Amino acid sequence: MFYKNFKTVTYCVARWVNQVTEEQLRKDADFLQKYVKIDKIYLESYRDEFAIREKVEMVKKVMDEYGIEVSGGITTVTPNLNEEDKKRQRLFNTFCYCNEPMRARLKEISEYTASLFDEFIIDDFFFTQCMCEDCIREKGNRSWKEFRLAKMLEVSENLIIKPAKKVNPKVNIIIKYPNWREGFQETGYNPGQQREIFDSIYTGTETRHGALTDQHLPRYLSYSLMRYFESVAPGRNGGGWFDPFDCDRFDTYLEQAYLTAFAKPKEIMMFCWPAIAGNKLATPLGFMYDKLDRVLDRLGNPCGLKVYIPFNSQEDDHIEDFIGMVGIPMEPVCDFPEYNANTDRKVMVTAASLEDKEIVDKIRRFVASGGHVVATSRFMIGALKKYPEITELTSVRYTDRTLSADEFQTPGEHPHFKNYVKSAESVEFPLLEHRNNATWSIMNAGHGEYHESILCYDTYGKGRFTVMSLPEMPSKLYILPQAVLNAFRKELDVSGIWMDGGSGISLFTYDNKTFGVYCYAWDGCTPQDIQVHINGKIRELRHIPDSDRPAMFKPQALKPLYVKEGLPGKDGVAKTESVFYGRVTPGEFDFFEIVE
Repeated sequence: MFYKNFKTVTYCVARWVNQVTEEQLRKDADFLQKYVKIDKIYLESYRDEFAIREKVEMVKKVMDEYGIEVSGGITTVTPNLNEEDKKRQRLFNTFCYCNEPMRARLKEISEYTASLFDEFIIDDFFFTQCMCEDCIREKGNRSWKEFRLAKMLEVSENLIIKPAKKVNPKVNIIIKYPNWREGFQETGYNPGQQREIFDSIYTGTETRHGALTDQHLPRYLSYSLMRYFESVAPGRNGGGWFDPFDCDRFDTYLEQAYLTAFAKPKEIMMFCWPAIAGNKLATPLGFMYDKLDRVLDRLGNPCGLKVYIPFNSQEDDHIEDFIGMVGIPMEPVCDFPEYNANTDRKVMVTAASLEDKEIVDKIRRFVASGGHVVATSRFMIGALKKYPEITELTSVRYTDRTLSADEFQTPGEHPHFKNYVKSAESVEFPLLEHRNNATWSIMNAGHGEYHESILCYDTYGKGRFTVMSLPEMPSKLYILPQAVLNAFRKELDVSGIWMDGGSGISLFTYDNKTFGVYCYAWDGCTPQDIQVHINGKIRELRHIPDSDRPAMFKPQALKPLYVKEGLPGKDGVAKTESVFYGRVTPGEFDFFEIVE
């Protein structure tokens, strides 16, 4: 391995394998080893066409000379196999798994790949959206979701895993999940059950240009989805996979690598060899990987606010990523945590959490035990309709109206004191009402004489249930006044660290008293001043170096700007907070060790 904390890997598509000459292969390898330093490749055996065995063996031989490890790969797309297939309207040429010739083809692909490699990965076209006559007939009275989840589980077992392991019993088979988690159940991706039958999983961390692509993915997804899949298959999430497509500037591409790395992956996958060989976007990667590797060596395990996203769920899509983009460390999980006073004291539920039919009981037990549950406005709206027993926990109700707000009453430093700020434009929230003094408002929003709470809480048993109203358009979070964001940050903090600053900055926290900040490079971005608030009396923040070069323009350590004592704390116990000043630059990351 070139790096201590991760392998750098890339992928070679079948058509390229069939076309590349040994001379070109060596030329590309020289480029990649100079600028990127590749540890491993995944060599594709099939994508619309089979990779010729002799060409596969040639690539494997050359890679061996370069000291590059080789595994296999398949992409489950195929052209029409006969005239009958022309009636099947298949997105991206994905297989129709009700079609016997196509099923036989996939079995053949799996067997062929297992004969070539002891490990292979399935690229993220392993889904179905076919609604041909055969699929409609086989689906019967089931919903498409039910049919496809069952169908792709059967395909995984009978057409991929069993045939491959019959040919090569020691083959390790990896399923790669794409970045569109909220759509899995509609196309057959079934991680809740597939994790039990595949040897490993992999994560798609592509975000590209979030505003100019059809998916509109907040860039924080490159970090959060890695963390989510670590909860899906602990220790078996092989790595994060991103590409250079729709990246309009260097930082748009490189940020995918940074955020993937901050999640502590085993591998960082750059799709794909022919797309990055000779590409100027790839030239800074090796330089930045050296920096990332030095920083990662000092970081513990990532941690943040747990966000419960059960399998086969949707709604509040990517809300955890929008929140992560404004400086709140997030840790999406597939299972609702049990309350633990030392590790799991706070959890967020979103509209996606409503997929769990036992969600209200789980919340009630968690809060009654002393925990703190934060519910998004969309969770509350859905729960009031679907699970009316949620009203035992709060007086909050939905009015079916919208709150248009450009004035905000944010919490002051002392209880019951408010500050008043205005936003540059109106932001629309779902209008949630509560009963005064039954539920307590932390922060209000509105216009003129009409305001409603956008952050309020109830006590229940030993714990607390908070409702957090979010803008109807989630990206409007970015334009909320800094004081509003600060109120959200303090309420959602689980690590004893929160950031006072603008949006477009992410905070990453780890379990060994280290943390980092990253300022995104996007249209109109500029350097920003921030203050980092840390619980306790902290002596200094020691900068974690990312190279051997002396820090000419960055201080080795930061001393507190000031220390606040006697602040209101939990259970009436006064707390101390140390405040540090910093300046963040778009496209740059900085990590620190907390020295008490």
